[in-house]
Amino acid sequence: MGSSVADVRDTGILGALVQAQQRGEVSAVELTQMSLDRIEAASGLNAVIRVDADRALRTAADIDRRRGRGEALGALAGVPALVKDNMDVRGLPTTHGSLLCAQDSPALDDDAAVARLHAADAVVVGKTNLSEFAMEAISDNLVFGATHNPWRTGFSPGGSSGGSAAALTAGLAAVATGTDGGGSVRIPASLCGLLGLKPTSGVTGARPARLPIELSSAGPLATTVADLRTLAELTLGPVHGDPSCVYGPDASIATQPLGTVFATTRIAGSRGLDAAVEAVFVSAVEAFGRAFGREIHWLAPGVLDEDADEVWAAIYAPEDVFAVGSRRLRDEYELLDPRVREWVDRGLSSDLDGYLAARNARNRYVLCLDELLDGANVLLTPTVTAGPYPAAGAGEADGELMPIDLFNTAALNLTGHPALTVPAGMVDAVPFGLQLVGPRGADLWLVELAGTWERHQPWPLTAPGFDAFLPAAALTHALTLAPRSATA
Repeated sequence: MGSSVADVRDTGILGALVQAQQRGEVSAVELTQMSLDRIEAASGLNAVIRVDADRALRTAADIDRRRGRGEALGALAGVPALVKDNMDVRGLPTTHGSLLCAQDSPALDDDAAVARLHAADAVVVGKTNLSEFAMEAISDNLVFGATHNPWRTGFSPGGSSGGSAAALTAGLAAVATGTDGGGSVRIPASLCGLLGLKPTSGVTGARPARLPIELSSAGPLATTVADLRTLAELTLGPVHGDPSCVYGPDASIATQPLGTVFATTRIAGSRGLDAAVEAVFVSAVEAFGRAFGREIHWLAPGVLDEDADEVWAAIYAPEDVFAVGSRRLRDEYELLDPRVREWVDRGLSSDLDGYLAARNARNRYVLCLDELLDGANVLLTPTVTAGPYPAAGAGEADGELMPIDLFNTAALNLTGHPALTVPAGMVDAVPFGLQLVGPRGADLWLVELAGTWERHQPWPLTAPGFDAFLPAAALTHALTLAPRSATA
């Protein structure tokens, strides 16, 4: 099960699956059926809200035939994948977890990230749950209900990419996509014991189309660093016809040695951390220093300032409303989940002067982090600011919004710097993530830092009680080491 699966960290789960097919030990059809069976068996998690079984099996059978004919195949040939339900998959509806879109027609084209999965010959088996229009750090909506965290049933896997994170940590598929506009990849990755990368702004494009134009991007979630590296290399880079995505990660920094290691409990905002979170964070930072042989330079809370998260909201809310459609939101307002109406109201009431003022204010935050991180420096923060919270109705707790703030995640969507969360401990029986922030363009460099962290502080491949997405045949050729568990 989770902690007793043979170690495949060198090849990654993706590499092990591809190699097992190449050796003839398992077929693409068998892997696809395994994914479909696991999705059905774990339906109580409510991570996957739509399956496309017939088309997935046909696609897998075609891959097997092509392999048999000796044709060249993509890097993810035969690997089952799930897609977050705010990303278009041709032939499937995209509901965005909203009653407004529940009856929309099937998509006519793939979003850029999905097209790249298809080009790599991955097999899309279904779509995953999220919050309505990806507007909350939960994965609960009026259409499909709440997704549960496989690590602790009844609690949220985070959001808005929580369905994908839950599916991945439960071993329901080998790939699950995410998007991140304020932490929507990193928060669920943190709470599910996964790696999650928010790329540098502009290296993955502005799709899905219904996400804010500049602050959101598709970002990979992964179980191992080898998998993250594969997915980053496949998904980052220019998108043809998309003026928002014209360059890839900066190759010149990818092999640079680590410079100064900074750490802080808070990038922006004014709220502090839960005591349990702060204790695990400090322990993780100390472990990071030992792993890299570096002294830690602690910074006072508020590396930017208390207003940075407010500036993010002043840009994101109107862009969010524009992306969905302001007229539709006004006309069908009563169909919205009450928890997201406050955010929609803010976007609808925004004016051009306030929006442009926020964009101007953004420049000083970008400059601040550029100067701090120049020279291959890294900034460490907690990814989440509080312990686990309920899966259903998590939008309110004791009359407040979710008990987590976005000040350590959204600030980096504002500045555009890449940020990667890595598993780094446990808080109340749910994983905790350490966020690594690097210079703009240093996406692949952060992945390499995560590789060093993984060697020193390995984590389980799945939540307890679940199997990694590996058939027995793949395990016989995998590097086998002693079982590993999460740091305390």
